[in-house]
Amino acid sequence: MPAIVLVALFFYGILPLVGAWRGRRSWAHFRENTLNALRAPEVDFSVLQAEGPPPTGTWRLTGTLEAFEGSDRLWVGNDRVSAAVSLRGVPVYFLDDHPEPFALGVEPPRKAEAASLGALPEGTQFLVSGALARDVRGPVHFASRPETDLLVIAFEGDSSTVLQRAVSSGRPMIDHWNAWTPVSVGLGFLLLLVLSYADLRSTGHRESGLLGLALALLPSTFFLPPGIVFFYGFARLWARARESRARSDLARVQADSRRATWEAGRARRRELASQGALFMGIVLNAALLVSVLRLWVP
Repeated sequence: MPAIVLVALFFYGILPLVGAWRGRRSWAHFRENTLNALRAPEVDFSVLQAEGPPPTGTWRLTGTLEAFEGSDRLWVGNDRVSAAVSLRGVPVYFLDDHPEPFALGVEPPRKAEAASLGALPEGTQFLVSGALARDVRGPVHFASRPETDLLVIAFEGDSSTVLQRAVSSGRPMIDHWNAWTPVSVGLGFLLLLVLSYADLRSTGHRESGLLGLALALLPSTFFLPPGIVFFYGFARLWARARESRARSDLARVQADSRRATWEAGRARRRELASQGALFMGIVLNAALLVSVLRLWVP
C-alpha cells in the first residue's frame, strides 16, 4: 500500500505541481516584461536616427506590421516612426480583444515562434518593448539583449489597453493543468494499474489492490458526483484568485501599494479555499470508488 500511495502522490500531485511552478514562473516573467513596457517611453524618430551607440534602457513602439525581412525580422511602424524588430530567439505573443480584462475565463496570450508569422497580413497591430541595438548596416532596431528581454505582442482591440490586458490575462487558467499533467497522469494511471493487479492476484492484499485501482481511475471521475460539486467550487475560486492576482499587478503599476497588498491577500485566501475544495472532491470520489469496487471486484 505505501508504494501505491507514493506513486499516486508523485504522478498525480508532485509532477503536475512542478509543471505548475514552471508555468507560473514563465508567465510571471512575461508579466514583469509587460510591466516594464508600461513604464517605458515611446521611441521616436530622433532616437532611431541618433548617431553613435544606441540609447540604453527599455523603449516601446506601438504600431502595425509593415513588412517581413527574412525569416526572423519584421518592420513595425505608426504615423510617426518605423523600426525593425529582430525576432531571433524571441517568442511572439498573440493577445485577443477582451473589452473586460478581468472577466472570468479570459485566455492567456498564445505563444508562437517567428517562423510561424509569415501568414500575418500587413496592418496587424504590434507592440514591441525592449532594448535598442545597432547592426552592421547602421540602423537602430529592437533586439533582445542579455540584460533586457524583448517583448513582442501581436494584438487585437484598443492599442491603449493592450499592456493592461496582457498583464491581467498573462497567467495560466488553472496552474494544475499544464504541459506536464497529461504525461504524468498517464504514467501514474499505468503504474497504478500494474501495482493494483499485482496486489489483487494475492488474496492477502485485496484492500491495497482496490485502493490502487480506485486511485488509477480517480482522474476520470472529476465530472462525477459527489466530487463534481467541490471541483466546480475549486474552478470558480481559482478563477477569482486569478482575477485578484491580476488586479494586484495593475495596482502595483499604478503605485497603489495598499490596493495591491489587499488584492494579493485576497488571491491567497481564494487559492487556499480552492485547494481545500479540490482536496475534498478528490477524497470523496476516491472513497466512493473504493466502495463501488468492493462490490464489483471479487
